[in-house]
Amino acid sequence: MIQDFPKLQSPFVRKTINGEYIVTSEIDPDYQWIFEDGVKAVDKIDGTNVCIVIEKGNIARVFNRTTEKFIFNVNQTKWEGAAMEGIAKAIQRDWLSSLGDGEHYGELIGEIFNGNRHQIQGHLFVPFTYLREKCHWHSWVQNKYPKTFEAISDWFKELPSLFNKRLKLLDIQAEGLVFYHPDGRMAKLRLDMFDWYKGQRHKEIE
Repeated sequence: MIQDFPKLQSPFVRKTINGEYIVTSEIDPDYQWIFEDGVKAVDKIDGTNVCIVIEKGNIARVFNRTTEKFIFNVNQTKWEGAAMEGIAKAIQRDWLSSLGDGEHYGELIGEIFNGNRHQIQGHLFVPFTYLREKCHWHSWVQNKYPKTFEAISDWFKELPSLFNKRLKLLDIQAEGLVFYHPDGRMAKLRLDMFDWYKGQRHKEIE
């Protein structure tokens, strides 16, 4: 059964301060694990969540969160057309050949999604497995820099998108990071969660 990709929480406690829901320097005890050895800090890309279902090597079904999309349809929507294009390009990049039968999640990015932050032509489906393997910060894994709130906050002010760098796209500031523990636990930290951020923030309920 397809499940909505889980809502990820910040490792730092968030509070409403001066009308803004922002992170504080207090670490959530349930997320202390992000500082453990083996945790990856992975580039968070900006699109829409997609699940593809592979059966006998064929893409049998496509979901946007829990809503099934009918991709091969002469009356397809713009979203479905973008998904078909994005999945085809992922296949051409050999990003899906190693995926076995079952459900596989990723992000669909491109021209019709969130202002096309990554400045790509057309659309592209990016499996989360690809991001975890190819777009994580080795400096985080290797503990090269302090992992204090202040150091992370300063890092985020200049944090580039590793995904854009790897694909030789326009250099842009990353939306944030997703932290992956080897046991499957995840957390997220976005640029717009910090008090110094000046742009439009995601609308979230405390």
